[in-house]
Amino acid sequence: MSALRLLLVALAFGLAAPQAADAAETPVARVILALYDGKEDPERKFTRIHQMAEMPLNHLGLVVRYHDISRGLPTDAELDGARGILTWFGSGSIMEDPVAYLRWATRVAETGRRFVILGNLGFTANRAGQPTAQAAIDRFFRALGVQGAGGWKQVTYDVSIAYKDPRMVEFERSLGGVLPPFEVLQPAAAGARSYLVLQWGDDTRPKQAHLVFVTPRGGYAASGYETWEYGNDSRQWRINPFEFLRHAFATDEVPKPDTTTLSGRRLYYSHIDGDGWRNIATVDEYADRPTLSAEVILREAIEPFPDLPLTVAPVVGDLDPQWFGTEESLRLAREILSLPQVEAGSHTYSHPFNWGFFADGDPEKEKPYLHLYPRRGLERGASAKGGGRGRASPDAGGFEIPRAYALEPFSLEKEIEGSVAFIEAILPAGKKLEIFQWSGDTTPFEDAVAATRRIGIPNLNGGDSRFDPKYPSYGWVSPVGTSVGAQRQIYTSSSNENLYTELWTERFFGFRNLRHTLRNTETPIRVKPFGIYYHMYSGEKPASLKALLENLAFARSQDLAPVSASHYARIAEGFYLTRLVSLGEDRWRIENRGRLQTIRFDRAAFRAVDFTRSRGIVGQRHYQGSLYVALDANEPAPVIALAAHSDSGSLPSARQPYLVDGRWQVRNLTIVGSAGFAFDAQGFGRGDMRWKIPAPGGYAIVVDGPNGEIRRFRANSDEGGILAFEAVTEPLGPWVTDTVRITVMPVPAS
Repeated sequence: MSALRLLLVALAFGLAAPQAADAAETPVARVILALYDGKEDPERKFTRIHQMAEMPLNHLGLVVRYHDISRGLPTDAELDGARGILTWFGSGSIMEDPVAYLRWATRVAETGRRFVILGNLGFTANRAGQPTAQAAIDRFFRALGVQGAGGWKQVTYDVSIAYKDPRMVEFERSLGGVLPPFEVLQPAAAGARSYLVLQWGDDTRPKQAHLVFVTPRGGYAASGYETWEYGNDSRQWRINPFEFLRHAFATDEVPKPDTTTLSGRRLYYSHIDGDGWRNIATVDEYADRPTLSAEVILREAIEPFPDLPLTVAPVVGDLDPQWFGTEESLRLAREILSLPQVEAGSHTYSHPFNWGFFADGDPEKEKPYLHLYPRRGLERGASAKGGGRGRASPDAGGFEIPRAYALEPFSLEKEIEGSVAFIEAILPAGKKLEIFQWSGDTTPFEDAVAATRRIGIPNLNGGDSRFDPKYPSYGWVSPVGTSVGAQRQIYTSSSNENLYTELWTERFFGFRNLRHTLRNTETPIRVKPFGIYYHMYSGEKPASLKALLENLAFARSQDLAPVSASHYARIAEGFYLTRLVSLGEDRWRIENRGRLQTIRFDRAAFRAVDFTRSRGIVGQRHYQGSLYVALDANEPAPVIALAAHSDSGSLPSARQPYLVDGRWQVRNLTIVGSAGFAFDAQGFGRGDMRWKIPAPGGYAIVVDGPNGEIRRFRANSDEGGILAFEAVTEPLGPWVTDTVRITVMPVPAS
């Protein structure tokens, strides 16, 4: 049958015409290859790229892959799929063979991959102090669209600022006082833009140097002008990293897989590490009898908040009667983990403080510490103190002892598989353990992370983001996660109370300051979900309990989309796995995204989803100048097409209903009849949501659960076509966690 005949048959029977295959499918390059000097920074997590630049790069939709140049230059295979190269060498980074490096860098820049330099160039001399041949430097500069203009300017007393772009420089720290010395460079490529220019010398013919600029081939921000740093605990951005990296890597064309948002709202999750489970509380209300911190948390912070999901990860050594568990600690674990809003996790068996100590598997190393460990029969153990820090030992990574308990030689299998098996054995029927939460220094070795993968659960912890008066910079906000060899560790979204209380030694009210970080990572740019992460010992002190309850009350005051911690961890994993394919004409296919269900488009106030050219989309919402697109979890490869949106002050119109925002996750959206629709939804709380509908008016809404109809009611949209309603008004078993089917049908006007 001819193509024309097929088309006529389709039209005659009201069927969709077959679509031609998308032409010119192009994968969107998301990888930034970060070069660092392992002789200067032996651990990637301590590089400036990881600590400061990776979070803004993640926000821009980019994934960072690291390469240690002290072990050789990247191969062509390592460059495959890379959007560009980023370097941020420190003052001590001097290469063995800078000429070979420049030859490689020139070739890479000439392939069209962008090359971005923060801080020191790193290639002007070798480790022996011999200057690099100027010809090699000039060839690289030409490939980058840069021109060397006079070497190094050491004395700066006569230097002044000729031009600065306030949108790019002095972002968190001004350029006051004596200016740092600098390399004299200037952009030479057509289309280059400078954001900071310094000058000195004769007023009629001053000399100039460009300290912050981008070219069509990359960008440069000079050392001392990209950031301000003082010691190990003070750092701020001088450039705006979001804007600089956006221009330098040309990310406007990149749809951003987003880990902060679900169903158009800021994502919320909360998790507890089991440290301090057996601590005796000093809270007045429980003074009539010795009460464990775990019980205080259960009664005060879990049971009263059934609408806020929580992941609880005990230390099995605090539960196992063969270790330090008691009948009471085990009973509390069963009671807590049986609650429908509580997800089960593991926080190890013996609570390692220093994971690196155990990486080589040598049990002899621990023998000098055995006399320091608690013995069975003692009421409290090291984990109850919340840190294991006493007489710190360098061999134990600064901890007094390498782990909290040592009734048996360390076994990775017991820490991972053994702890999971113990906790699953005390769970109610139908429930299983969903996540592994790293303990101690939260720096697991590769085999440890691989062990969690083998049993099919995600992992979480580490990162410790802060953005508050004590740490007033995005430079203290961690990326989504980090690579551990070939494995991936997912970071938490914010710090826990241990870091607000000086390792649980003072200022037990300190966790109330979490709200600074929660606000600063939401406004003016949403860069992190809303996360509340704490330990069982928060139930020990009156001040710590009050601070925790204030944070939970603050969460209830926000419009959030709550999920479990494992759900967030799988969304974060999806960020790294997502593959974007450009289909041309403002159209993309999203592949291999796991549980990630939001794609963000920045500077998109005048763009909206074109539903006629899209598939697998349940909603859209403009926020902070960005367009958040909610994907249908039932569609394995959704397609997003965008079109112009003329009125940024109103919601985009569409021929079909779409979700604006909601507390629950929505999936399997189907159109019913001419103006009705139905969808599956799951979440915590009452399920308030807003839909944009093509035809304003009254609607009949039916909520069906696994056992039949739950609720039937009517709601009216406003004149702008916004239909707002709550899916339930009463708790269901005791709160909705199962998936329900919601059908929305127009009601004829009476």
